[in-house]
Amino acid sequence: MSRFFTTITLAFALVSSADAFFRINCANIQRGRIDPLVNPGTLAAHSHSIVGGSNIGVNATFDSLLNSRCTSCEVGTDKSAYWAPTLYYKYPNGSFYEVYHNGAVVYYLGRGPNVNQTVPFPEGFMILSGDKSARSYDNTTYTYGTEQYPGRPVADRISFNCIDDEIVEKQYMHDTSCKNGMRAQVHFQSCWNGRELYKPDNSHVAYQSAIDNGICPPTHPVQIPHIFLEVLYAVADVPDLTDDGLFVFSQGDPTGYGFHADFQNGWDPDVLANATQNCLATDDFGQISNCPILLDSQSSAFGFNCPEQPPQVDEPTRGLIDKLPGCIEITFGPEAASASSMTCPPSVPRPVIRQTVDSVPLPTVRPAVGSTYPTPNQQYLGCFNDSAGTQRTLTAYSTSNYSFMTVAFCQEICNSRGFRLSGVEYAMECYCDSVINPTAISGWRDCNWNCGGTMDLPQQEVCGGYGYINVYNNTDPDDERLVPARAKETVGKFANKGCLTDPNTSGRALLGPAKFDANMTNEMCVGFCQGEGMHFAGIEFGAECYCGDDINEAGGAVIRTCPVQGLMLCAGNQKQLCGGPSLMTLFYSATL
Repeated sequence: MSRFFTTITLAFALVSSADAFFRINCANIQRGRIDPLVNPGTLAAHSHSIVGGSNIGVNATFDSLLNSRCTSCEVGTDKSAYWAPTLYYKYPNGSFYEVYHNGAVVYYLGRGPNVNQTVPFPEGFMILSGDKSARSYDNTTYTYGTEQYPGRPVADRISFNCIDDEIVEKQYMHDTSCKNGMRAQVHFQSCWNGRELYKPDNSHVAYQSAIDNGICPPTHPVQIPHIFLEVLYAVADVPDLTDDGLFVFSQGDPTGYGFHADFQNGWDPDVLANATQNCLATDDFGQISNCPILLDSQSSAFGFNCPEQPPQVDEPTRGLIDKLPGCIEITFGPEAASASSMTCPPSVPRPVIRQTVDSVPLPTVRPAVGSTYPTPNQQYLGCFNDSAGTQRTLTAYSTSNYSFMTVAFCQEICNSRGFRLSGVEYAMECYCDSVINPTAISGWRDCNWNCGGTMDLPQQEVCGGYGYINVYNNTDPDDERLVPARAKETVGKFANKGCLTDPNTSGRALLGPAKFDANMTNEMCVGFCQGEGMHFAGIEFGAECYCGDDINEAGGAVIRTCPVQGLMLCAGNQKQLCGGPSLMTLFYSATL
């Protein structure tokens, strides 16, 4: 799955003249015969794969989309819906298999000499681009053009790329043996007549002269954002591929000429207006991070926080199915497919359209750093980076539970085990400790995964992210469960002398024998050094023990007061401190 998301998000480099745009990744939100543009309130002729607002359905409107509980797109203020036909693989025995894809990438492009006059989509605006019945290339129908801005075949709005070693773009499915996936692409119209929000024949909009650039015709003088949609299909991952099989889109199209896509506006009007003015025509390489108004609601957890909704149409569309949804017949062309080839006969029962209740946006708790949540004694310390490949932010104890994980659930787990610090991560993971790893850095904005235990509640909480952790500190001085970790004052004849810096620039701070043990404790290190006949024992990084008769002052080692934070727990005793990075907990005895 990750391979295809990586490939699809890198595709911006292939969009011609793509120096002014922003790019939004989206996961799937709904599938089935749903098309509120062409077939409002009833079944669509063929199946679609849809991304965007969770309220998408046969009766979707601008208001219902805007009030969706969530969106499967990474910008939370874009609750628009985008959809395209589903791709299937037809086996020689006549059955069909849905080709895997994990969503779509939507580009908002600023193009042409009048790009600075671009206006945002009005509320209720809808567009369809492409012709589902096309089965060959139309080289006669051109966009409006002039001598300075010549027209271009309208059929060039559709294209396909095989994402392999060499990328070749054509207007049909010219290569389906793509180890890295086949990408279908569609350009939307970016010129509007300024009157109708939608017309069934799409005459309310027109293409720029070069489709993805140029000028608008006089009949459609209002320039709107140019949408470019990409869907990457994992054609190489279809099981049991054979030479006799066939890739076919859900409207019965085995050529790709009939690929098309729809857009129904669900943007927050103020956000879209700001982004259109400030982010559409800037040289920002498409990064959301370069557009503050979009960055405010960006989340890396878009597919997780807003999972695919149950199908509204009671009809099989996924996995292995007996026929194309809607009894669609496969037509090869080159003539356009007839309407009769895309409908079921009256004798076939119509699938049930399940009644859906439109959701509403849910509040998500995001406490400010320094504030307390959910009780007065639990202080929020911030969002820290956290990686399993390196030392974790909190290392003493961990557990996971998706169904029950909440901030309070994790706090109770940690505090009941004597740990003052608790951290939630990846929606389901809980980490505990008495100190924060000094290598951890706070201040990140990547903690945006909703807690698994609050997914079905009216109010949701944030539980870290992928490699990021929300950390809380129990500040209750009377909580008897909390015993602060500390180094021993004495271990036998050895007394605690504070901390010893270990810059390791000219040898270790203690140059004698060393011991590394996953069960390291203060007692273990002191006992080891005493057995080696050494007067100094130093413990570093939780599990490293160093011995010596002298301190290597020439190497920069200095005895200092131990910091309040930054030391690590002993690997073998979570109630003891055992130094930290480049810093030893030091013990000394004049006699052995």
